Amino acid sequence: MTAALLLVLTAQAQDYSFPTSEVDFGNFYVTAYYDHDGVDWSCGGYQYSGHRGNDYGVGSWTGMDAGQDIVAAADGTVAYTNDGEYDRCSTGDCDGGGGYGNYVKLQHADGKVTYYAHMRQWSVAVSAGAWVACGTKLGEVGSSGYSTGPHLHFEVREASGSQSDPFDGDCSFPPSYWVAQGSYMGKPGRSCAGGDPCEPAATLSCGDRIDTSNDGAGSSDAHSYYGCSEWSYTGPEQIWSFSTNLDEAVSISVSGHSADLDLYVLGSTACDGSDCQAYSDNSETEAESLSFDASAGHDYVVLVDGWEDAVSSFHLEVDCQGSAPEDSDPPGPDDTDPVGPGDSEPADSEPRQDFPPGARGDYGDEGCGCTTGSTQTGPGPWLGVLGLLGLRRRHRAQA
Repeated sequence: MTAALLLVLTAQAQDYSFPTSEVDFGNFYVTAYYDHDGVDWSCGGYQYSGHRGNDYGVGSWTGMDAGQDIVAAADGTVAYTNDGEYDRCSTGDCDGGGGYGNYVKLQHADGKVTYYAHMRQWSVAVSAGAWVACGTKLGEVGSSGYSTGPHLHFEVREASGSQSDPFDGDCSFPPSYWVAQGSYMGKPGRSCAGGDPCEPAATLSCGDRIDTSNDGAGSSDAHSYYGCSEWSYTGPEQIWSFSTNLDEAVSISVSGHSADLDLYVLGSTACDGSDCQAYSDNSETEAESLSFDASAGHDYVVLVDGWEDAVSSFHLEVDCQGSAPEDSDPPGPDDTDPVGPGDSEPADSEPRQDFPPGARGDYGDEGCGCTTGSTQTGPGPWLGVLGLLGLRRRHRAQA
């Protein structure tokens, strides 16, 4: 695979939960929807010119000072954060974060990104590169950047970078991106979308040597993201369970393939991007190999997936380098050194968007997202895009 600008490919779209905690959910209310040329998604007037997100107030400054959580709307990887900006802006033109002020940008497995903007100063609770589950706290509502009052500006962008309205209505475009969209002027539901678990078709053991194909018997095509990196997959995957009765280092390799296959070890069958143990994603037909420290009795998932619909036969090997645990040989009839007066028993041990000046709407201290165009982008929001939506596997480009 060449080092070209590639977009993340996806097998299944993700739906969103309303991005706040259960405790704070009742404090949020609509102040402005996404602008569809003069109307909102339901053909109403709760929007303003050029607004490319959805805004939710929390009770002005009193609500902000009480602390209102902003959480991840779906599983994803933190692509970029900005914090430390002044958070009591009321003029709609304060500096910081390219207009977003203090904000978090999440990259999702389906290629989309979500922005959580205008946060309270020093409230950002995550770091770039971290994987977060739906519902993970990202920060708190504030009024930083181009804002007129405390509110959450929630924005969705496609893999192409274009902004989208997550609502489906008479004046927007299907489908809805919410798990439960809810009524007009209400709030979407807080339920997180559930992913399908991995279903191993066979079991691997130490010393196994097998020849198979990623589209062979027992394969699936239901999974695209494993949390080891930001890349999503469209090819079929072959899935095995693996366990060992020792605490030991385990090495797994894949060779002999004629297409681009990648190798993963996961800590559970959840297959939701949360439990990657190790991975290998060399380019094209290069051999894949990895090592990880297995715990005795733990069930792991070994998975081979095809990049960009790749399908190939391959050879897989499992090698274990374990040893018997200490004191695994109980005393027997030949043992001649009982505990005596001089001996002691061992101690017990327990096993940006850049907003140009112009009409920003007048929402008073309820707050607005304050944007006037759909194509203006500042350096802040896009600083992490090339890393996450750009060059796939940077080490490949150096080969």
